[in-house]
Amino acid sequence: MEEQDEQEERPGGRAGRRQGPAVSSLDLVVTLVAVVVVLAGLSFALIFPPDAPEPPVAHEGRRAPAAVTPPQVAADPVVPEGGEVVVPPLAMEAERQSAQLVCQALIGTTELTALAYNIKSARAGSLERLLGVMQRSGAEVLLLQEVDNRRRSTGSVDQAAWFAERLGGWNSAFGRNVTFGDGLYGTAVVSKYPIVSSVNTPLPNIGRAQPRGLLHVVIDIEGVEVSLYSTHLDNTSANIRTQQASRISSILAADPRPKLLGGDMNTWPGSGPEQILTSRLSDSFVDAGSGSGPTHPASRPRTRIDYLLYGGPDLTATSSAVMSEGGSDHLPVRSVFTLGGIKTEKCSGEPKSKSKKSDKAGEPEEPAQEESGTPQ
Repeated sequence: MEEQDEQEERPGGRAGRRQGPAVSSLDLVVTLVAVVVVLAGLSFALIFPPDAPEPPVAHEGRRAPAAVTPPQVAADPVVPEGGEVVVPPLAMEAERQSAQLVCQALIGTTELTALAYNIKSARAGSLERLLGVMQRSGAEVLLLQEVDNRRRSTGSVDQAAWFAERLGGWNSAFGRNVTFGDGLYGTAVVSKYPIVSSVNTPLPNIGRAQPRGLLHVVIDIEGVEVSLYSTHLDNTSANIRTQQASRISSILAADPRPKLLGGDMNTWPGSGPEQILTSRLSDSFVDAGSGSGPTHPASRPRTRIDYLLYGGPDLTATSSAVMSEGGSDHLPVRSVFTLGGIKTEKCSGEPKSKSKKSDKAGEPEEPAQEESGTPQ
């Protein structure tokens, strides 16, 4: 029985020997798939190499090596077509800051020259002759009396405006005291400096005496307001002159500005009206005058009836004189003053000069000192 079973187990084979197991088709497929996966992985690694390794992490007690930062290279200025260098905004701001000056506000002084002049309506001499006197005086403000405004008898000229125009486009103000059939008559102010305001105040009068007034003009001298007063007191009555002087004194008392009062007062030093006015203001000829003081009559001066008085803050007379000039029946009074309160600035340091731009790219710039010249 056993032989028969063995022969049945190995059909076609020799009796007593056993053949090995046969390789199945499934095992072959699995093997091929594994080979393909390995080859695909190798190919991917060759095409896409792995990233660089992360830098080492510092452990406690050990310092990780510092990363090396490449040096920063400043970008060259952009040079557009035409060769003009465009400076970056930050560089421009740095240059502006370096160019700033340190300035300090100060209070300074300036010189003011004034002329008080009764011109007799240009009837004793021509307008041109009077203009020459004004120009030679070097005055910057003129306080005038007996001024005509468009009167036919004196050529229908606005005399104050005529002087102002020929002195270089100055400013003028006219105070009307009398209206004639052919024009106006009164006082005037002509100023090199801007006129802020002007008003003419009638003065006390009695009976049929000629009307008189006080012309008040405010000018601006480098930011400081200065009052200029021009007047012509009565020539017929000491009583009227005293009342007029008292009215002027009360007006002056209410004015806080530096002030000048110039005019033909028709009164002599030490008289009542003169004492009223000099109790309020100072006489520039008394304080700083030189030479002879009489102003009238011009041909043979015997008495001083023309004055330049001053007062108020920061105003000082430094010189005064009666000019020996013709053109009227009065001689002009010229006085020089020092006016304070002028605001100025004192700056330290020098601005950084910009050198000229080079016409060619790469050409060295000129030194800043050569372009700025002498320091201001």
